[in-house]
Amino acid sequence: MKKIISLVMSLLMLCTVMGGFAEEGRISPLYATVGEAMDDSMENRVIAGGVPEQYFAVVTQKDGKYYRSVAYCDEKLNELNEALNSLDYEAEDFFEKHEAAMQAVEDYMKTLPIAYSEEFTAAPLTDEEMEATIGKTLSQLEEEGFELGSNGTESDENDELIIVYSLRYGVYDYFCEVDADFDQYIEAQENDTQGDLKVKGIKLAGITEWGYDMRFHTDGTVDEPEDPFADMVAILAEFSAMLEKVMAGEEIDIVSFADTLKAQYPDSADMIDFYVMMYQSYGAEGLASILTPAE
Repeated sequence: MKKIISLVMSLLMLCTVMGGFAEEGRISPLYATVGEAMDDSMENRVIAGGVPEQYFAVVTQKDGKYYRSVAYCDEKLNELNEALNSLDYEAEDFFEKHEAAMQAVEDYMKTLPIAYSEEFTAAPLTDEEMEATIGKTLSQLEEEGFELGSNGTESDENDELIIVYSLRYGVYDYFCEVDADFDQYIEAQENDTQGDLKVKGIKLAGITEWGYDMRFHTDGTVDEPEDPFADMVAILAEFSAMLEKVMAGEEIDIVSFADTLKAQYPDSADMIDFYVMMYQSYGAEGLASILTPAE
């Protein structure tokens, strides 16, 4: 009876784990470690994600399909990074110690176990869709949702110089040759008229180099990047509104005001305290003049 109960519990746990993978669009790890995934990556590249680094992701390709394998950082890696960042750059042996510490971080990072893998199910543009871009300008493609990336010169199969742009659409990058010679390319750069350059040819490059970032979902949807200044802008707006009330004769408890803001924006507590100090030192009008940009 105990064996039967144990077997049922094991099956239930297995179903729960597999259900979790299915729900998140994840599959069992394709690799044991980050290093093993890197060895199978065409670019041999691993990317850190999160701020500070919370995970590592490696994109690989198998049988025409793309996969992302993710490993989470652990305490030991954090300690190694701390040791690296705390080195005294004025020490005589700084460069030797820095190189050794960097190597220690890289070696350990490669041993991190892959937590899960996931397949990119989004389909790239079809041949017909790519052909439809030929003759259009880069500006027209941007209006259609393409994002311009790097650009420069390359040699084609005949060793002729061509001008190429990297374009991203969804989770895929594309190599785009434009109809311009080198002089026209330089002129377009100098005059900021690159958007007028026309597409001569385009081909799939693969998963975007940003494919490690979790905001690029495997189904092709992309989350908008977070505005790093959003909290600061909101806090400045709150202070500006508060200052208007004070200068209109309303009494404000600055400590309670600051505590409310810090509860709402805990990561910006130091900035809030700084503006409170400025308010207490220079008054409402003084702080208002500081926060108001000069015309």
